[in-house]
Amino acid sequence: MATSDPGRAAESETVGPAVGGALASRVATLTTTYATPLWAAVVVGSVLDAVLTVYGIGIGLTERNPVAAGLIASIGVVPAIALLKGAALAVAVGGWVLLPESVRGLVPAALAVPWLGAAAVNVLTIGVVLA
Repeated sequence: MATSDPGRAAESETVGPAVGGALASRVATLTTTYATPLWAAVVVGSVLDAVLTVYGIGIGLTERNPVAAGLIASIGVVPAIALLKGAALAVAVGGWVLLPESVRGLVPAALAVPWLGAAAVNVLTIGVVLA
């Protein structure tokens, strides 16, 4: 909106990069289009991360996440992993329900990527230890 008041024009100027835009829209569209395979990746990533974490701790490795490590020390590895994964999944399902349909695919992507990444790190770490 144009204004003849220079002070008012300065107040309405955008400073810094825009949030969203074409890239964010494209990512939201892609993740929503592929939501079903992304949810499958969530399940695979979660199970792999959990099983490999339990195995790694069993062979003497330690959990690097301080929240998870504290919970593991308090209640044990299997209950801690189950509680943490269950809580993350509950938040994700809540987000899935509450978010607009056009961006819902971001929810499983936000779980699948870090959990698959954690599983890959676990595989590499265990491989180094066992080599």
